[in-house]
Amino acid sequence: MNTNQKSKTMNTKILSTQQKDNLAVVQFSTIPNNTLPIVTSTFALKNNLIEVKEVSEGGSVNELLVLNHSGKFVFLMDGDILDGAKQNRVMNTSVLLAPQSKTKIPVSCVESGRWDYKSKNFQPTDYVAPVNLRANKSMKVACSLNLKQGHKSDQREVWDNVSEYSRSLGVTSDSSNLSDVFDGSQNSYQKFIDSFTHHPEANGVIFFVNKKPLALDVFNRTDIMNEYFSKLLKGVAMDVYGMKSEAGEMTEAEASFKALDFMDALELLERKAHPGVGLGTENRFNSETVSGFELNYNQELVHLTALSLANKKA
Repeated sequence: MNTNQKSKTMNTKILSTQQKDNLAVVQFSTIPNNTLPIVTSTFALKNNLIEVKEVSEGGSVNELLVLNHSGKFVFLMDGDILDGAKQNRVMNTSVLLAPQSKTKIPVSCVESGRWDYKSKNFQPTDYVAPVNLRANKSMKVACSLNLKQGHKSDQREVWDNVSEYSRSLGVTSDSSNLSDVFDGSQNSYQKFIDSFTHHPEANGVIFFVNKKPLALDVFNRTDIMNEYFSKLLKGVAMDVYGMKSEAGEMTEAEASFKALDFMDALELLERKAHPGVGLGTENRFNSETVSGFELNYNQELVHLTALSLANKKA
């Protein structure tokens, strides 16, 4: 579907609406985009531009160290799963690393049954955390920031979320590892997520489940959106695959209207500004139904995310 419908408050153009069972995926572009010379942590790790490792030999559950050896700006996304070292972690927020920098990043453990080295450094994975885990974590991080306690999550709640996904998807893991749950369940929903294709001009996406917004992510760059589209789909599938369809299929017009209306509503939410972990400023927003933030650098959007609180787990 192509339409010229635009958001009232964001210069947004709907590019594509796709639906399978209870999930509708709306992709869009925002103008301007591609304004910052950013590469992703996956690209940077695969090309040895950065190192992600424990902060010390003994390690710290909720912090990692990133060394950017390159002259590039590197983006790590809220919800990124990092594999290796003493236990797998999930990013607590999005981070923009400066060139030639050394940064401690806030993370949560998603592998409670391991605390021993399987590798010196961390490697990327091909998925991000499920939406409900990200939403729960976002709320707790916002509370911690308001209390001037940094980007802390509720670690016990994150572990409980991992256990709930393991139980609900019928996947066991000796180390209670969220990656094992992804790997053990993906075959069951691979055909489901293969129903959706990325639009090359998109730099943003909204996922709807049973006609209600589940998650929104907007990136500065279309190539970053291209990389994260399948990763985000896998995280969404962990929450929605097999869920009963209750509202019928959304028409393209309905999906476009609801997507733009959701973005307009987000613009009206009060923001609280906090310094970014690396570069930039985080503007966080929370309501009874949604939690999220926008990371900006030099007055340009790096990443915007909004996550539904309607289906919180644990």
